[in-house]
Amino acid sequence: MKLAFVIALLSLSTSIGVAEDVESVVTLLEFVIDVDEETAAKCLATLRERVQSGEVTGVQRDAIRMQLGAKLQEVLSAGRKSPLYIDSLMLATSWGDKAAIKQAREILDSAKETEADRIAAIDAIASARDVECFSPVSALLGSESTPELLRSRLLGALGRYDSPAVAELVLECYAKLSPDLQPQAIELLTQRATWSRRLLEAIGRQDLPASALNVNQVRALLASPDKELVALVTSQWGAVRTERNPERENIIRQMHDQLSQASGSPHRGREVFNRVCGQCHKIYGTGQDVGPEITRNGRGSFEHLLSNVFDPSLVIGASYQARSVITADGRILTGLLAEDNEQRIVLKIQGGKFEIVPREDVEEIAISKLSLMPEGLEKQLTPEQLADLFAFLSLDQPPENPDAVPIAGTPAGLIGNP
Repeated sequence: MKLAFVIALLSLSTSIGVAEDVESVVTLLEFVIDVDEETAAKCLATLRERVQSGEVTGVQRDAIRMQLGAKLQEVLSAGRKSPLYIDSLMLATSWGDKAAIKQAREILDSAKETEADRIAAIDAIASARDVECFSPVSALLGSESTPELLRSRLLGALGRYDSPAVAELVLECYAKLSPDLQPQAIELLTQRATWSRRLLEAIGRQDLPASALNVNQVRALLASPDKELVALVTSQWGAVRTERNPERENIIRQMHDQLSQASGSPHRGREVFNRVCGQCHKIYGTGQDVGPEITRNGRGSFEHLLSNVFDPSLVIGASYQARSVITADGRILTGLLAEDNEQRIVLKIQGGKFEIVPREDVEEIAISKLSLMPEGLEKQLTPEQLADLFAFLSLDQPPENPDAVPIAGTPAGLIGNP
């Protein structure tokens, strides 16, 4: 019998979003809900994911909603007593059921709820495009008592709303965000032309430093179909290279000379790494899995490390070539390709978040000749911060490990005391 349920799950997973026979899918799901809660939870989660990503939408979504509504209401009426309550509630919320949205907002607002359930509520409410959610989102995003993971998920969810209010909210909360979340906020604001203009205006007023935007984000804005935005970016940043800069070889030599005369703290360097590099890279089990994991990669010697950090576009592996996707509703998403098929494109972007774009919503896709990792770290950090960062990266083990030793070629005085 278990095999039959697995086959049913696989059938639902592969057919949803392309199946023309909605009734057979709903009948299958109703059957599984009645006889196997574990498999039903997986099926509901699959359907919810496809609704939230936009792969199940329009007539098909409405047909499933109408035919499955009675069964979901039966589960929801049982309340928390039903193991399928949360899955059913978040599915109903995702396709815009007002009563479900209200309950999901109560879960989101309550610190007593589990983090997993509150995250599910964020994703579901965002999928419903509930405009009334901005008030609680503003309070949660701006509160330092809100767990970091929830604030990160809120930033990601806001990308679904094509409203100027998003830029106002994020810019208002920016100073209250941790250094780890601020780059994610900037990444969000570069996704839509209206938000980007607000961001550039804030930089122009010096409310935010120009360094908040990295060169890859500037390139993405210059690729926007919005001519007014392109003109504004050009007026502030001028021309930006679209291919590797050969002058980076000189920067590597300069950084080698500078770091050879410096002394840094590997413990402080870990903090610099978490803030600047951890958005895309993992080391010793921490950080985000976007770019290469660097515990054992990219640090074969000090020269190798310098090259990877200061000339990231010299060698780019095929799986790390950045893609820029322009969607039908005007978003510009840049990241690494995680999935590409007839149904959807999935990008892994800064912060480790996955962005799912239904294939029919893709207006344009381009492969960058440059690394997703931006150049110019030497301008972003002070000499002291650079010394700390390289003192951390130049050890072959975490700094608290007594067996840690410098990698080959590390300048003798670079790794100083904590």
